[in-house]
Amino acid sequence: MTSTRIVLPSRHKPFAEDLLQVTGIDSLSNLFVILLTRYGSHLKASWNISQTITETITQPSITTATTPPITTAKIYNFPEPQTQETEVDPLIARIAGLVDLF
Repeated sequence: MTSTRIVLPSRHKPFAEDLLQVTGIDSLSNLFVILLTRYGSHLKASWNISQTITETITQPSITTATTPPITTAKIYNFPEPQTQETEVDPLIARIAGLVDLF
């Protein structure tokens, strides 16, 4: 197994140690691995969305104003979505409030 060193700024160390106590994870390395594997995909997806939104807002679009054609509205009745009970991961339940602080 290869290793990579990650430097944790001292101002974040108390919070990281608090996460270790709350979750029962035994090291900062394992904490980082868990955060990366559980929340990395979400971070990547949300980061791309925020970048796209920023680019859209900062780059003006050149369009010509046209009057939309008059159409008849169609009303669709969609079935109510079915809800399923999902089991909450115990680790997620314990650190859910702390994740928002990141």
